[in-house]
Amino acid sequence: MNNSDFNLHFDMAFHAANQSKFETWFAAMAGCVYGTDFELIKAGGHDGDKKSDGRRISTETIFQCYAPESPATFAKKAKAKIEDSFPEVLTYWPNLKVWVFVHNNDEGITAAVSDAIEALRKSHSSLSIVTASRRFLKDELHDKLSLQQMLDLYPSASLNFMAVRMEQVRPLLKKIIAEKTSTYDASAFGDIPDEEKLDYNALSPDAKYDIQRARSNADIVDRYLDGLSNPQNASIIQSEIRTKYSELRDLGYDTDEIMGKMLTFVGGEENPKVNAAAYVIVAYYFDACDIFENVPGDAT
Repeated sequence: MNNSDFNLHFDMAFHAANQSKFETWFAAMAGCVYGTDFELIKAGGHDGDKKSDGRRISTETIFQCYAPESPATFAKKAKAKIEDSFPEVLTYWPNLKVWVFVHNNDEGITAAVSDAIEALRKSHSSLSIVTASRRFLKDELHDKLSLQQMLDLYPSASLNFMAVRMEQVRPLLKKIIAEKTSTYDASAFGDIPDEEKLDYNALSPDAKYDIQRARSNADIVDRYLDGLSNPQNASIIQSEIRTKYSELRDLGYDTDEIMGKMLTFVGGEENPKVNAAAYVIVAYYFDACDIFENVPGDAT
């Protein structure tokens, strides 16, 4: 495995991460590249995050991220986002030298955003005010990460889903049968979903990518269920999976937390082969509509 193997993970994150997830992704990379020269401020109290999604101390640079859900929202609100940061950012950072507006609009900034940036440059001529997007994130941050940092950023990248075999899947499913606890009605589940289910559940880019990768071996679960001598065991597994998902959802966990806890429930080991097999099982029941929410009929 080398760094170029993570390019698809970068593309997934850039195109799918938005709002706070984009900020977290950016800050994780910046923290790796700049080390102790990068300072992240957690929002809280009267001053919030001091109009900063990260500060590079040595260059007195403040990064401000804006990553809405769509280009249409960017076109509508980016100008106001920029104007909202000034002059308040100068109040918090009187020694500011560089202000970087980091965004996820791959097609560039709109004319309104360009006008807002130019107005700031004229009124604050002592500052360097710039915009940054995909090229900056890729060249200046992502591609400077070490292999270990890449794995830390995308922890499931090391999972080899193509190597998952029946011998990894079988004991996990047998364990679920053996530990049966629920009496959930397994007849109430829906049909196979379309691809919009991944987006509808707002999973992180990494989780969505891993579900897609794991699907390639989901037929192993199908073969196991078809080969059960007691067909009722298939319903037991289905009920246990669904009950655990419902429990986690009702406790208020977000979708990525639910995904992580479902993988622990199915696998329960810090072992790459077991984790990959658990992901294949979770992907199977995701597609079978037993876990996570289906897209409402009128949402499409």
